[in-house]
Amino acid sequence: MSEKKLNLLVPGLVLFTLVFVFYYPRFLISQFGLENPWTNYLYMYGFGGYFFSLGLLLITKTKSCVFGRGRDTKWFVILCGGFLWLLTMHAVWIYLALSIPFKGGVS
Repeated sequence: MSEKKLNLLVPGLVLFTLVFVFYYPRFLISQFGLENPWTNYLYMYGFGGYFFSLGLLLITKTKSCVFGRGRDTKWFVILCGGFLWLLTMHAVWIYLALSIPFKGGVS
């Protein structure tokens, strides 16, 4: 990547990150409310996914991970797959917790 493109990319990412960090939680609360469990889920995986993606961008742009070199592609796929697996399993867990009836209390 050329120096000129890198000089434009970094301030753009910093500005977008600041705007995202400020507005994203407010958007979630306005759409779902504080009590909804999906608000926490989207908050965690929204921020986590964003910063995870920035980390992946960083390791690819600095040539720490070069696709086709050794096991780099395999580990990149494992990282992405692990994040998606955790995201999916957590969503299923929340869905089941909300939808399966539970008979509790003292009888």
